[in-house]
Amino acid sequence: MRDFAQLGRSLTVSEGGMVCTSHPASSLAGLDILRAGGNAMDAAIATVAVQGVVEPQMTGIGGDCFALFSWKGSAPIALDGSGRAPAAATAAWYADRNFREIPLLSPHAVTVPGSIAAWCTLNRDYGSKPLEEILAPAIRLADDGMRVTPRVAWDWNRHQPVM
Repeated sequence: MRDFAQLGRSLTVSEGGMVCTSHPASSLAGLDILRAGGNAMDAAIATVAVQGVVEPQMTGIGGDCFALFSWKGSAPIALDGSGRAPAAATAAWYADRNFREIPLLSPHAVTVPGSIAAWCTLNRDYGSKPLEEILAPAIRLADDGMRVTPRVAWDWNRHQPVM
């Protein structure tokens, strides 16, 4: 048992589901979906969609989605929702321009985002609620605004020179 006189974190215990993220609005969105009868996949999609609004520097619709989960006791299922290279970004195109590597902070390092297609696939195959309902919390926050946490403000400021 943890010594409660010492600093640290207590074990979290829950019945019927739990959602943990780096932002309370994201956790609440997933928990609200569960309370409304949604399943774990519905909650996961709602949670990451809100994360894309409240912490856009960490995740979002302009990125990729990688999912590894077990569905109802099945063997692990993996979905690679990474973006594809643009159609014109062929090896020959880069070779013709003497690229030996692709600089990380260049437009050539960007892929076509894959997250939305992955969310749609996960919702279609494993979700129990319509995508419109699952994405409603993120849309509401994007429309109405939300408070920026100190950590997000610090990250934005730190990355301002490359944005």
